[in-house]
Amino acid sequence: MRTLVVMAHYDPHGLVAPHVLRQLDAWNEVADRLMLVSAADITDPDVVASVTERAELVRRDNEGYDFYSYKLGLGSVTDLESYDLVVICNDSYIGPLVPWSTVIDAMSHRQVDAWGLTETMRRRRHVQSYFYAFRPWVVASRGFRRFWDDMQVVSDRTKVIRVYELGLSRAILEAGFEIGSYYTESEHDRRLARARQVWWAVHRAPLRPKGKRLSSLPRFAREPWNPMSALADVALDGGRLPVVKIDTLRYDPYRLGSGLLLDACERAYPRQFAGVREFLERTTTAYPGREGELVGPARLGFPARRLLGYAS
Repeated sequence: MRTLVVMAHYDPHGLVAPHVLRQLDAWNEVADRLMLVSAADITDPDVVASVTERAELVRRDNEGYDFYSYKLGLGSVTDLESYDLVVICNDSYIGPLVPWSTVIDAMSHRQVDAWGLTETMRRRRHVQSYFYAFRPWVVASRGFRRFWDDMQVVSDRTKVIRVYELGLSRAILEAGFEIGSYYTESEHDRRLARARQVWWAVHRAPLRPKGKRLSSLPRFAREPWNPMSALADVALDGGRLPVVKIDTLRYDPYRLGSGLLLDACERAYPRQFAGVREFLERTTTAYPGREGELVGPARLGFPARRLLGYAS
């Protein structure tokens, strides 16, 4: 299967972290063409060499988040429709924890036209855009081309999610195509995720006066969950979820003990997680907390840790 991969990258210090280089190595096992589109100020010749021996390096200004890297990379490929699979992904995860060939082979037997590793119903059904793969008939469609042609630079994260992450899946669905994801939640996964969603609703950082926060609690508890945070430890189940998001480790958004998750991942996947702890420490000051999130792992008491915490 002829495969193109466009990977978005950013590093606040102009480096390329070990887990990112391992991602490039993993992609080289299956990709016919691999591009790293970087918004980082990479000046060290050794860092440049570490990338260019693995992938084409495309540099750009740091604006527009990862979607603009995707746009630039895809737009530079003149024979886009000749590939059997076109993948856009970013450097926001550690993995893969299983070979990409396993993932691609599994998805080749599913009746989907475009797919990711995970999808969610948050806001509306969509594939999470840290990884999205398209078959050639999707790439050739008018809706797909129009989505990228109409894209503007947006530097607000919430707007990027609303307009582009949700918008890409909407454009594909409205064109009559089917979307799906590699990771499929089991019934046990869904029960655990719902319990963790309720836990999050009760313990989330206060965003409003206490009375209003309490009145909003049932709505938050009923919201669809983010599988990359609510079910991150499924990665420990033989890589059934084949990646772990950096933001889950950094912010512990569901207050489930991301420090315990990192410990467990280092034991289960020592090669894939080598250097991840150091990367998190190096980049801490560049990624301050976002509204409603922690900076660093939560500390759970024994009952909560045993019942709900990561790797419980």
